[in-house]
Amino acid sequence: MSEGLNRTLGELRKALRVRMGFVHQGPASENNRDLLNAFLQEAHTYVAKVGGLPLRRKRATITTSPGSSLYDWHNRQEDQPIEPAQVRSISVKRGNAYSPLVHGIAQPSCTQGMPSHYDTLMNQLEVWPVPDARYELLIEYSAPQGRFERDDDRPCVPDELVLLYALAVAKAHYHHSDAQVAGQSFERLLARYKSEQHGQRRYFAKNTDSTLSSQVVRTARGYTVSGQ
Repeated sequence: MSEGLNRTLGELRKALRVRMGFVHQGPASENNRDLLNAFLQEAHTYVAKVGGLPLRRKRATITTSPGSSLYDWHNRQEDQPIEPAQVRSISVKRGNAYSPLVHGIAQPSCTQGMPSHYDTLMNQLEVWPVPDARYELLIEYSAPQGRFERDDDRPCVPDELVLLYALAVAKAHYHHSDAQVAGQSFERLLARYKSEQHGQRRYFAKNTDSTLSSQVVRTARGYTVSGQ
């Protein structure tokens, strides 16, 4: 499977529109933008789930402010939230090196200085002692599926899988007679992807529906590929 850079959500929506035969020009071409995005986002979530996408190790930095001990659990660089339960470590920069902070603040006080401990308080990152200056904190954490909401966001799984799944669902939604053909193409590519992942000895989440049927069906939640 190609190792090139995945297409963005905006690029995939354009490709999906072409594959669906939507040839509207100008403002009218965006009439179904939200629906096509929903198909692509559903595809992204589904492929990440059945493909056993491993957690990714990520880093983020937070700069403290003097007198402030609470900070948002947020990766400012990627504009994404950080799940406190997935934090692996937090370190404070000392010169050219980083010193790890201890997880847990037993008896917080108004002592000021370089932070040495951290915890979560009211859904925010709490550090202690209260910073007396600007310090750089390095947060190392694990993150599952990445954001796939903005036009410039790229999927964390192969873009062709995302496109084919969305195409199958979109064709079923619009009652195209070849919806099953798109679904079967998705199934074949998904099997290849999972085989390649297995060959690289990467972990797969347990999936009781490991063999998906290649039917595109309508459910109470809308049109989808059966086996979802």
